Amino acid sequence: MKTRFTISRLRAHLRIQVESSTFAKKQRAKAKEQGVEYKWENMVQRVHFLGVEVDLCDLRSVYALADKLVNGTVGSPDATTMDGKKLPHGSPGTASYSAEIEQDRWALSQKPGSIGSQRSWGWGLSGIRIPRLDAVILSAGIGGWVGLDWPLAVRTVLFDTIEATTWPKYKKSNLGALVKTSKPTGDEKQPLLENQEKPHEPPLGEVFCANVFGHYILAHELMPLLSRPTSPNAKTCGKVIWVSSIDAMEDKFSIDDLQGLESDSPYESSKRVMDLLALTSKLPSTQRISAPFFDSSKTITVKKGSSKVNEPSLEPEMYVTHPGIFASDIMPLPGILVVIYTWIFYFVRWIGSPWHPITPYKAAVSPVWIALTGTEELNAAEGGGLKKSKWGSATDTSGNERVMKTEVPGWGWNGDVEDTAEIKNRKGRKRDAVDLTKEKREEFEIIGAKAWEKIEEMRREWEDVLGVNSGK
Repeated sequence: MKTRFTISRLRAHLRIQVESSTFAKKQRAKAKEQGVEYKWENMVQRVHFLGVEVDLCDLRSVYALADKLVNGTVGSPDATTMDGKKLPHGSPGTASYSAEIEQDRWALSQKPGSIGSQRSWGWGLSGIRIPRLDAVILSAGIGGWVGLDWPLAVRTVLFDTIEATTWPKYKKSNLGALVKTSKPTGDEKQPLLENQEKPHEPPLGEVFCANVFGHYILAHELMPLLSRPTSPNAKTCGKVIWVSSIDAMEDKFSIDDLQGLESDSPYESSKRVMDLLALTSKLPSTQRISAPFFDSSKTITVKKGSSKVNEPSLEPEMYVTHPGIFASDIMPLPGILVVIYTWIFYFVRWIGSPWHPITPYKAAVSPVWIALTGTEELNAAEGGGLKKSKWGSATDTSGNERVMKTEVPGWGWNGDVEDTAEIKNRKGRKRDAVDLTKEKREEFEIIGAKAWEKIEEMRREWEDVLGVNSGK
């Protein structure tokens, strides 16, 4: 249901963009100058939305999805109504389409010339092999919050509005929540997993697994697709893009509690792990430790025989972004409170906060920008990986979106110890932010290497626990 609904919304957005947006008007004018007709239908037919689903807290599901993407095929479901419900047999947009069937008003149709802004093509695809992946955006996850400290929330929002709505201290978390152990049934056996069970599984934090570890394993197992260059002479390949948080503060994480099981801020702790992994991924001190993650020959999917002999392979790049602050349903709140805090966000943006894009669409600008920008340009901006930045979704007071570098405690804006006078008045700094020192920078690098070491140990441990060593 979620896959159908998501694809429906994406297709509706695509149709609007190619038919009636500013982009469409420019394309139509350009075509007119060239003496040809602009057909938005041709633009739509170039884009395909394929749907797959995974439970990031079920590592068997993660390995099975990776196997499907690397070694199997994927497809797109039949069209649905805008609320995700199935269309009648024979409706446009379904595999059983018939010209005699009257089109549903909200169908996303493959019928040429259909009217309305909610119609498109490309449903009912199947048997599609993925040749390579240009970018993987790791954004799904959970907050793990169970409520708010209301007196603290009201007091800080009233008297310290920008700080309280950007770096809140009033969220209550479900401490020590673990992933529920699941055993595959006879009907759920995956070809990638051996038919053997280990009697004991180590504790696995729910928030950490959903936000970091599930993504980490998935990205690693997708390396056969991410490492494939676009052409034989290409010098770059895919990108791994983490979506962190602006609230991934240093004091909410401990390297001795990587999973955040003892932390009262497991969400923020998990986001700090993303920062550490991404920002140190290309440093000489971590290269030896992080190398197996980027090595497609170390994956279970490639051991299944997916790679061709002597197939060209490059090392993907890793980046970290954050969406700023936007209105979402990740925090369980009544609808009226969602409306109230959304209006507070608009006020905070109006008085000068750059970190309140508010809408999910504008909050996505930073990971999308990373995905679409050339690797060479990004490498130039990040010193070849030695001066990586955390790229945040931001806006001006009018809500015009943009991408801004974000200060990371212990790393600064790009790992450089800069002149204090120069950075003093930069926008978007936390009020009590501490200027980067050489000692703090060195400590960040050391902790980053330890984080890589610990999470790689976890990956190898869970490969043994799950028995994912077939194909040898």
